[in-house]
Amino acid sequence: TKKNSCKELVFQIQYKQGDQNYSSSIARNYQARGETINSRYNATGAGEVAKLDLVKDYEQDDIRKGFSVKFAANTQVNDWFVTKFRDNSDAAGTNGWGGNDWILIRYADVMLLLAEAKHHLGKDAEAIALLDQVRERAGLPSYATAMLNTSYRSKYPTLKEAILHERRVELAFENQRWFDLIRNYTAQELVTYFKTKSQADYGNAKISNISTKDRYYPIPFDEYKLDPTRMYQNPGY
Repeated sequence: TKKNSCKELVFQIQYKQGDQNYSSSIARNYQARGETINSRYNATGAGEVAKLDLVKDYEQDDIRKGFSVKFAANTQVNDWFVTKFRDNSDAAGTNGWGGNDWILIRYADVMLLLAEAKHHLGKDAEAIALLDQVRERAGLPSYATAMLNTSYRSKYPTLKEAILHERRVELAFENQRWFDLIRNYTAQELVTYFKTKSQADYGNAKISNISTKDRYYPIPFDEYKLDPTRMYQNPGY
């Protein structure tokens, strides 16, 4: 998106391109070794790695996939990395002093949140109309057409799951997913959700370690000691 001229942006943290102190390092830090799509900065690590579970969640012909993730073939990486934030302009230069803003909320986010709310209110037709607008922009068929596809229907059998899927691929790497999950699933449902995943698609992150306690952070021990009766510890810690 273009800074200050994109009508979709609602609220974002702005950075100053080319400025050593006030520029953004998102594009540079997210880029994998041997790549130049994000930044002219010579990356030396794996960048921001994208889990294969997410990569597989993009539907065929979804134009968002090619912009959001890329496979880095460098032998020291050999993995998917995030390309959603890019600034390889002259102004950013080889230092990678990018102008990428950090988006807190944008129009597609609002539309899909409204679709979620409409669904919970039993207004599915209105929810689907909003969902379809986001899908159309991404080059995808309507929800009704997608549900005729056996693969799509088996992955997202309910409208709730279809909306959550759309939010995942639309808002990938924008810090929304965890909040989407805990808003829509109980602690046990969240564990069940992750238990259906393939460990191979999560790398070193052990799915088997997830339990209902992970729905909440622990209460800091120093705070607990102040009043063990009223400042009780969250279950599981």
